[in-house]
Amino acid sequence: MALFMDPLDIYLMILGATLLGSAYTVWLTTKPIAKGNPQVEAINGIKSLALYYVGIGVFALATGVWGIATWPLPSSYNIVLMDPWALFGAAALIVGLSLYFTGSLSTVSVPLAFLGIIPIVYGVDILKYNLTTEPGLAAALYILTGLAPLLSPFAYLTKGRVSRYIGLLIMALLVVAGIIAYMIGVGATFEHTAGWVKWTPWYG
Repeated sequence: MALFMDPLDIYLMILGATLLGSAYTVWLTTKPIAKGNPQVEAINGIKSLALYYVGIGVFALATGVWGIATWPLPSSYNIVLMDPWALFGAAALIVGLSLYFTGSLSTVSVPLAFLGIIPIVYGVDILKYNLTTEPGLAAALYILTGLAPLLSPFAYLTKGRVSRYIGLLIMALLVVAGIIAYMIGVGATFEHTAGWVKWTPWYG
């Protein structure tokens, strides 16, 4: 077993945290904002969220590019795990910068929707080749994560009830995907720890 495999559990839990946090972000950025002090508070809250996405984006993009360059995992797992992780980092950076500089995801939701197709393809790929120890859960994670940005233009470029209802649907997709990511990540943590509990470095 490669030493490089252990970070995958923390990647999954970071993904879970970000997906759950993104459900809150969707709620905050699609709800009507009252005039006056509540509007200022909402804008400040959105800027704070932006910093989170930028931080996570830098980390995920850097570690994802490293994985793409070094192929540390066995066989096709490098494709279905490292490539989407780098994409997640890039998407998180886009979201963070958009929120910080514009306070909105309306315009950027369109290109993000096309990016959402990619994890859906990877999810189907995981099912087709029966990859990971839990291909059904892993595929569901990828597909739900892709559906959320794919639907986002309908939440941000429409108004009234349609926008709010699509926003709620996206939030539900993100919450379920976040829970799945945590489930797989927590399980992987205990599995990796058990696998390496007797390992010692070459110097003793």
